[in-house]
Amino acid sequence: MKAKTTTLSAERGAIVLTSVVLLLTMAALVTLYTGQVKSFENLITLNVQNRLLAFNSAEAGLMKALGILTIEPYWDGAQFTESLPGQGSFTTAGSWEEIHRESTTQRLITLESVGQSPDRLSAVTVTEQALVYPLVANLPDAPLVVAGGIAAGGNFEVVANPDGGGVGVPLSIWSDLDVDLLNGSGTTCNQESFAEGNCSSAPYSQTAHQGPDILDNDVNFPDDLLEYIFNIPANQWALLRNEADEVLSTCTSLGAATSGFIWVEGHCYVTANTSLGNDTNPVLLVVANGDLTMNSGSIITGLVVSFRKPTTAMDYEIYMAGGARVVGGMIANHDLGHANGYYHSTYHQDVLTLLQQHNAFQRLARVPGSWRDY
Repeated sequence: MKAKTTTLSAERGAIVLTSVVLLLTMAALVTLYTGQVKSFENLITLNVQNRLLAFNSAEAGLMKALGILTIEPYWDGAQFTESLPGQGSFTTAGSWEEIHRESTTQRLITLESVGQSPDRLSAVTVTEQALVYPLVANLPDAPLVVAGGIAAGGNFEVVANPDGGGVGVPLSIWSDLDVDLLNGSGTTCNQESFAEGNCSSAPYSQTAHQGPDILDNDVNFPDDLLEYIFNIPANQWALLRNEADEVLSTCTSLGAATSGFIWVEGHCYVTANTSLGNDTNPVLLVVANGDLTMNSGSIITGLVVSFRKPTTAMDYEIYMAGGARVVGGMIANHDLGHANGYYHSTYHQDVLTLLQQHNAFQRLARVPGSWRDY
């Protein structure tokens, strides 16, 4: 009887021991599985974090390239690499192609930025296209372009574009309405005569005699002069103003150091003997809803635009005192000559060409829908 009890106790002990071993084994397996799951979760978290760091680095490279283009629109797209402390690194480059338009050439750049995480285990590539274009889309063919004609009260001396009407065909004034030389006073001449001081003695056109260098009542004159020059409709003038380097309410601060695109709201008085712009750094001056008065000896080298906003009915004028002149071109989207204005504009091809080529007049636009990541 005693032996049977001992045997039963031993069997129970074996069962308990087996159960404990099985429980310990299951606990170990669960622990191992949990550890593997946590390890995978950590790897996933690390990979997500690495990809985010790599993506941010790639975006940083893209933004830096766009920033470079804003300052240096003729950047050649050469590859550059930069490290971001604790954030990773990026390598960025660009490739150019030219888009030829009827009046100008635009440049399209495809930017590619490769970002890497700090441990270099993750890399992300992002690409985007940007368009670099000149602010002045179409250069004026004549030194004086007027929408609305020039009335009898207008007085002018204009030095022609020798090829404005075609090769060897001079063009001095271009307008959709009449340029009144029968009752008004004006003289146009060629570059050589003006340089020699003989503009009035060797004119193309003068009072009571209008030559073919004045193209008025032209049915092909653009309906919207602002859109013709800048590719921005007149009723969206605020978009053009937003592109200006300076927006002013007067011209009192303008001087020899003035450069780039200046937008003036209201009347503009240029003080005597003041020069704005030069042959290598011309200015683009837009005077909106105001008169432009250039006092004796003042010179503006570049393009001057007298702009009347579409919702405005008031008349505005351009006045130039003795010796004052514009070298390059002058544009008005409204009639002139109703208040005895005086205009002296000398065509200068090189100056106008710079308005399409100079860094100061290049603008950058990101191409919608072109962003990609890989």
